[in-house]
Amino acid sequence: MKTINLAFTVAALAVATISTAVEKPKMNVVPINSERAIVSVTNENPAIFEVSIKAENGDMVYYKQTSEPVTDFKQIYDFKGLEDGKYVLNLKVNDTKVMNDFQVSGSGIEVGESKVHFAPYFDFKNNELKLSYLNFDQESMKLYFYNSEGLVYETKLGRDFNITSGYDLSKLENGNYKVVLSSYNNEFTYNLVK
Repeated sequence: MKTINLAFTVAALAVATISTAVEKPKMNVVPINSERAIVSVTNENPAIFEVSIKAENGDMVYYKQTSEPVTDFKQIYDFKGLEDGKYVLNLKVNDTKVMNDFQVSGSGIEVGESKVHFAPYFDFKNNELKLSYLNFDQESMKLYFYNSEGLVYETKLGRDFNITSGYDLSKLENGNYKVVLSSYNNEFTYNLVK
C-alpha cells in the first residue's frame, strides 16, 4: 500500500511540475479570404516563437523565428503559392508545441482544431531517472536507453494519457547515455551522464 501511495504521489508531483513549468501559448488562425489568413499568438511570458508550416509529406514550406523574446505575434499569411493539400501550422515556444491543421484547395483555406503538445519531463538524481509525459494523442509510447555501443534497454510505456515512470539506474555503468521517448509521430531525447 505504501508503494502505491508513493507512486501516486510521485505521479501527482510530476504532473503538477509539468503544468506549472510549461508555457501556455494560444494560437488563432482566422481566414480573411480564400487565400489569406491571420495567425495570432499570445503567451504569458516573453519567449522566442518558432512558426513553421509543413506539408502533409513532411516538407517544410515556411519557417520563421522571432529575433527576441516576445509575448505576442501577429502576421498575415498568403497561402496562394501553396499547392492544394493538407498542411500543419506549428508554433514552438520553449518545450510547448501548438499545431493547427489546415487544408488549401481551390475553394479556399479550411482551418482545423489546434492541438497542444508538451515535451516530457525528465529528472535524473541519485541514480534515479523520473519521466512524466502528457500523451494527448494517446500514441503507443516506447522508451529506449542508448550508450556509445548502442541500445542498452527498451520498454513499452503504453497509450495512457498520463505516462509516469521511474528507473533505478544504479546498476548501469558510468558513462554518457541517451534516453529516447518515442512514438510513431514524435521523438524526444534526454542526455544524461552517470
